[in-house]
Amino acid sequence: MKKKKVLRIVVIVLVFLFISNSVATKIIYDSVFARYDRKEEPEALSSEKYADLLSGRENISVAMEDETLNSYFYDAEDEKGMMIIAPGLHAGADDYIPVIDFFFDAGYDVFAFDPLGCVGSSGKSPKGFSQELYDLKAVLGYVRANYPEEDIYLFGHSRGGFAVTAILGEDSDIKGVISVSGLNSAMEAIIAFSSKYVGPVANLNYPSLWAYQAMLFSPKIMSIKSQDTISSSNVPVLIIQGAEDTTAPAERYSIYSHKDEVEADNCEFIMYSRPERSGHTNLMYDGDEANKEVFLYILEEFLDNCQGEDSLRNAS
Repeated sequence: MKKKKVLRIVVIVLVFLFISNSVATKIIYDSVFARYDRKEEPEALSSEKYADLLSGRENISVAMEDETLNSYFYDAEDEKGMMIIAPGLHAGADDYIPVIDFFFDAGYDVFAFDPLGCVGSSGKSPKGFSQELYDLKAVLGYVRANYPEEDIYLFGHSRGGFAVTAILGEDSDIKGVISVSGLNSAMEAIIAFSSKYVGPVANLNYPSLWAYQAMLFSPKIMSIKSQDTISSSNVPVLIIQGAEDTTAPAERYSIYSHKDEVEADNCEFIMYSRPERSGHTNLMYDGDEANKEVFLYILEEFLDNCQGEDSLRNAS
């Protein structure tokens, strides 16, 4: 009788701990992925240097099941191809105006979107890191239906850097992919962000975090890793990592941290280390100023190779 009583108490305690942990996990997760609406507009929106760029863009709504993604199309004159911009977490299309301007001036049409649950798009929440894969699929479907002659390039930052590389697992009709400060997988990303809230406890909650995301999306989606999708694709990929990045550091969480596991010649890894310009975001732009050193390399080396007969897949 005593053994049965002890066993019953143990079971009750375990059930209580499981339920408590699941509730805590949901609270933490939902706080990370609360709907994002800016309190202040990006500096570039009010900058005179981008006035012509902004006045000439077209506002587009991309349908995605019961939701809509607020998007912008920038029509360049040279039309070297279509550059699709995939934003990071807690960001929207307008956070990348200095980036958009660089591609636009180089002759690329640009299509930028607010992710689900962010800024101008509908949705109660961004849902998770995997959600931007669905957002990107919807945008790609719209672009291909409305601009069928365009060569498509993808540029992603942080969460978007994961999306533009992860999508290579099922979509190879892409001319080139640029991932800046990209996270390697949804699980590595959520552990990285959760650690900011609860420290090492985030790692202890790994099973609960995985289960909750698998319920929101699917176990298959949760198994996607950029290191694998890049390796399985022939699409040229450029990975740019900041030496001072503390969000997706070079030694963990980031795609760069898995560079030795990428088994492909089509992928180039760049470590950018200029002091005070090599963080998670400021390696691309600071305020309304784009990092010309980074983008001139992208334009003059990587994209030129993508457009030429010799691509990175043939590089040593």
